[in-house]
Amino acid sequence: NWKLAEVFFYIKDALYTLLWVGTQKEKVDLYIGSDNFTAYLGLLLKKWGKVKKVVLYTIDYMENRFQNHVMNYLYHYFDESCLKECSIVWNVSPAIQEARLRTTSKQKRWTKQIVVPLGMWHKRIPKRTFGEKNRHQLVFLGHILEKQGLDVVLEGLPRVVEKFPKARLVILGTGPHEELLKEKAKKLKIERYVDFRGYIVDHRLAENILAESMIGVAMYKPDPSSFTYHADPAKLKNYLSARLPIVLTDVPPISIELARQKCAVIAKYDREDFAKKTIKLLRNEKTLKDYEKNADRFAAKFDWDTVFTEALKKTVITF
Repeated sequence: NWKLAEVFFYIKDALYTLLWVGTQKEKVDLYIGSDNFTAYLGLLLKKWGKVKKVVLYTIDYMENRFQNHVMNYLYHYFDESCLKECSIVWNVSPAIQEARLRTTSKQKRWTKQIVVPLGMWHKRIPKRTFGEKNRHQLVFLGHILEKQGLDVVLEGLPRVVEKFPKARLVILGTGPHEELLKEKAKKLKIERYVDFRGYIVDHRLAENILAESMIGVAMYKPDPSSFTYHADPAKLKNYLSARLPIVLTDVPPISIELARQKCAVIAKYDREDFAKKTIKLLRNEKTLKDYEKNADRFAAKFDWDTVFTEALKKTVITF
């Protein structure tokens, strides 16, 4: 039972965290928890004299995180405890604080929240010149779930191939929706145009595949229950760093800024609009080159060194 397994993962993480930090000879100066549960453990360790300062780094947030009412209650209990007791709270997007305001009326007691976006190792990710790329290669990177919108991408691909017979879609990743997508590709008779590579263990190999592609796709499904509405998807930063223009929906908060910076094109969650926007990009070499440069420039500010340096500067002044 996967739900039972998930509970055991939480227990395992708690034991490892408490044991590792609790057995340190010196007090930890700064403890950063990457979700409200691990940050709450940090607060316990602080009460036990093992940690000086605790930061909650909120990677994602959902008003109804779990279907189980007890788990959902604990999720919000941990979150509100961290909002009151942590030294500062980092959120990957402004939308997280807005979502919290909708779920509680206790915000007057909250600690300071700042935006600390997800980053990537910009300097490590390879960069290819326009001529070195596969001119008509689209790429997807991530966990293959229905909410990732690959159904729409596959359904729109025949129209793209009709205009560009050399077009290909490379899918990096695996997940519960993978087999259904393979069946869909077979049904649409586009198997030869879709390359399911599976999970790439070596991140550098995956980054090389991104760098040799022309467009990154991120057609998130507009599902109200999806945490992507409040998140800052890592795949988008990897696309940008590999100098990939992006075709995406307006689900992630950063999508509007990406379009404004001319790094991405926003498409409706619709096969026709996906195909239309993709074809328009592929047709215009100048636009592709401009978007590549814009993506590279915009991505530079999200290198982890830059992100954490800025975050720690803002954090230290609150102590």
